[in-house]
Amino acid sequence: MKYTHIIKPNIKHIYIKVDKDNSVLLISSEKMSKEALRVLENKKEWIKKVKEKNSSKQRRDNIYNDGGVVYLFSKPLELIYVVDKKESIFVEKDKLLYQSKCHKNPKQAVENLYKQELKKYIEPRVQYFAKKLSLFPKEIRYRKMKRRLGSCSYDNILTFNSMLAKLSFVEIDYVIVHELAHIKHKNHSSSFWKEVAKIFPNYKEIRKSITL
Repeated sequence: MKYTHIIKPNIKHIYIKVDKDNSVLLISSEKMSKEALRVLENKKEWIKKVKEKNSSKQRRDNIYNDGGVVYLFSKPLELIYVVDKKESIFVEKDKLLYQSKCHKNPKQAVENLYKQELKKYIEPRVQYFAKKLSLFPKEIRYRKMKRRLGSCSYDNILTFNSMLAKLSFVEIDYVIVHELAHIKHKNHSSSFWKEVAKIFPNYKEIRKSITL
């Protein structure tokens, strides 16, 4: 493992830092050099995990480069930057065109587009499945979430992760039914999964296919 050992005479502790570019810094006093190397060896697994997390973030950020590929309802779209006075973003065939005055990062514009498009799709689908299951939400909300696909509050407000717009229509429908089922069952009991299976008997397969 490559690393840079920085000696600082007056520090009393050993520090290990993994930068965004995955370079590893080991910082200690001269007296603690041997102990620092032992600590570094013991921290190998932690360093590996931090590097993997950094690399994953870099891959996610790179999709917003000119020529990067983003997904809308599972369809790959090449992101194209266009210099224009007015800022806008729209789909044209297999391309996602982002217009702006300067070469600004389109991440927020793409995420806003996801929210708009998801809302158009989800609201009539919620009505459709709500009638089938006789389970009606109090309200529907949207926001970006780090780990969850959606949620159902105790007063039956459904919140959907706006990044669901990346998924296929079947996968989004499954998330809708999953959250509607929570109106009746506020847990993941066998009764809950029976409710989901009324619409998606193959829910296990769909769940495995979902990645954001």
